[in-house]
Amino acid sequence: MKIPPIYTITPEIIEIITKIEAYRINFASLNIPTQIKDNIQRVSLLKSSLYSARIEGNPLELNDISLEKSKEINKLEIFNIIDASRFIQNHATNNRISKDILLELHKRVLKNIEPNAGFLRKEQSAIFNQAGVVEYMPPSFFEVPKLLDELLIYINNNNEKFPLVTAFVSHLIFEKIHPFLDGNGRVGRLLISLILKAKGWDLTFTIPLEESLDENKNEYYFYLDKGLEDTNEYLLFMLNAFFAEIEKIKDQIETESAKKDQLFLPPRQEEIFNIIKDHGVISFDMVRRRFLKVPERTLRYDLKKLLDKGIIEKSGETKGTYYRVKNS
Repeated sequence: MKIPPIYTITPEIIEIITKIEAYRINFASLNIPTQIKDNIQRVSLLKSSLYSARIEGNPLELNDISLEKSKEINKLEIFNIIDASRFIQNHATNNRISKDILLELHKRVLKNIEPNAGFLRKEQSAIFNQAGVVEYMPPSFFEVPKLLDELLIYINNNNEKFPLVTAFVSHLIFEKIHPFLDGNGRVGRLLISLILKAKGWDLTFTIPLEESLDENKNEYYFYLDKGLEDTNEYLLFMLNAFFAEIEKIKDQIETESAKKDQLFLPPRQEEIFNIIKDHGVISFDMVRRRFLKVPERTLRYDLKKLLDKGIIEKSGETKGTYYRVKNS
């Protein structure tokens, strides 16, 4: 395996990077109110973690996730990715990336899920398609440490002047090395954020690239599959996916800034509030039927938070309880 693979910085690649850089400069110059900034970042981090898990088959959707941690395996998977993302934000600025950091990310991603969390694979693995046919045979586990060392040299040497290119090429190489028995996709996508943070390339917000990758999963796997042979096409796909998510962030900033009466709520609480506003008066049973996958205890917690904020009010007790938007 040649590390890095052969690629060229074409005018088309430069054009997309230039657009992304323009947004990066713009975001840094905006005087965004703290509440708006925190709200966008919270939702973006949640989306990034959720959709990374969904790419690997996790069935949960945005409204299924509460702010309360859970031992349920599908939710645990997402909160583990959030924890690993926060580790990157707190520890990776302008630092060289080491093998130990990669192992730490893997340990966090698979904490309480897999017993081999934090360890390189010690056996041969393979990637299968839905029919059970081998699609890709990664290098022998004997080769993994050496290949990771070569990847880390590429990441840390700063020969590539565009951090985004380094991040996306490294993600491709990491997935081809396939250093772990499980969790390679999740850790490999975290590696993109890790590299950008380590190189001081900050875009103000977490960019939930994973949402675009999940929406275009077949294309993502297609370009990963052929990436070592046609790295330029892979780079164009990843850059365009990244740019699409940045434009969503831009639209979100404009929408939030234009609101006169600002409400900064987690996604499900915001949806519950909008349901109450649309219906005028609703019962708890109506809320429960709207969120069948969410535990009743969690929905009551959401309603309590809305009550605590003073934006809804309730009348009645137990089964006769109704909720309405509180008039100001």
